[in-house]
Amino acid sequence: MILMESIYYIMSAEMFSFVLENLPNEWEKDVNYNESYKLFTVNDNTEEYRTVKELFTQHAIKSIVRVQNPFQYGRFKLRQEMCETYYVDTVYCIVHTDDLSIALKYTCDYRRYNKTAYGPNLNKQPKFYNSVSSAITNNFIDLENAKVLVLYKISGNTLTQSDYYVQYVVSLSSF
Repeated sequence: MILMESIYYIMSAEMFSFVLENLPNEWEKDVNYNESYKLFTVNDNTEEYRTVKELFTQHAIKSIVRVQNPFQYGRFKLRQEMCETYYVDTVYCIVHTDDLSIALKYTCDYRRYNKTAYGPNLNKQPKFYNSVSSAITNNFIDLENAKVLVLYKISGNTLTQSDYYVQYVVSLSSF
């Protein structure tokens, strides 16, 4: 039993090292991940900011924060390999500000939320939308108390939490 635990630990450490060596280019390097994710404000004079802002053409942005979660990202990349699919969609999900840390820690597991953006959810997956406008229109939270999550999702039906990962948290100005 101890041998199996040792093998598992070594494999986990090797997999985590591999993920850390193959992170997205815009991610900060040399980060100590003592928690599952880290947040980094995206500077408004960068290409990264302009790229994300283009997704929100009809909305005024207060701030954009990059989410760096190598655990979630690693599971996503492994899932892509397992499914042999590399097509991804950018999707959006609204969460209440009070539930943001829960959404980021537990990969948008809406069952853990204290507040709901969409009323009773009968599905087994969070609700993702293909446009920011659809996400905003279909939620019950005023924009002052809402955050828009920008996610990459494997194209097609969502089957597991490994099918997507959160890239950015965007705060919008209310109109």
